[in-house]
Amino acid sequence: MEKLKFIIPILLIFTISSCYVDRKPDYVNACFTISGTDHYVNESVYFINCSQYATSYDWSFGDGFLSNQRNPSHTYLQNGTYQVTLTAYDQYGNYDTFTDNVTIEGSTDLDILVMFEGTQVIVPDCEVTLYGSDEDWQNLQNPLVSGFTNNSGFIVFTGLDPVIYYIDAYLEGDDVYYSNEELGYITDELNEDEVNEYNIYVRQYTSSKKNNRKELPIVKIEKSSKEEHDHIIKANLNK
Repeated sequence: MEKLKFIIPILLIFTISSCYVDRKPDYVNACFTISGTDHYVNESVYFINCSQYATSYDWSFGDGFLSNQRNPSHTYLQNGTYQVTLTAYDQYGNYDTFTDNVTIEGSTDLDILVMFEGTQVIVPDCEVTLYGSDEDWQNLQNPLVSGFTNNSGFIVFTGLDPVIYYIDAYLEGDDVYYSNEELGYITDELNEDEVNEYNIYVRQYTSSKKNNRKELPIVKIEKSSKEEHDHIIKANLNK
């Protein structure tokens, strides 16, 4: 009888141990897909996470930028093929990696920052319109594309032809701002498959002649750079 009592605890331990061994965690499996088929410079690329048993993520987009979001998006500034790597971790510290390539096609883009004449003070909500000829610009006809600057005085036109553009800038309100009639409202021929940065400087003018805005010349348009745009926008945000 004493011998039987000794055997029963051993059987219980073995049974519990067997159950524990059978409950191994499911190991993490990294996985993602890339939305869409065609991807261009300056446009967001969306990554869809399909990892299993993961609780945290590290992304490397192949251009030096990183993320730890589950389903990130990323904007590439130059065309080319980039190797994207996802490392997925589970709660036990196990990890798995998955890599895929994304090809970014070139896009001829025009980045414009609008500021007041003689300053680096940005102009938000300014309507910026591109025309294909001086005649169309003079008569405000056949606009190619139009949009409004954001809160940073910035607007981006993507997928353009690498040609010259005639630019009009206008802000509706008690104070009206005009683009230059006499000089400096024309871009150079844009560099193909590149981001072309420009500054536009506008002059403040109070007038009731809002329909005759071309009578009022204003300062200039000049080439800029991403670094200068970032510096000016940051300086305005810090004010």
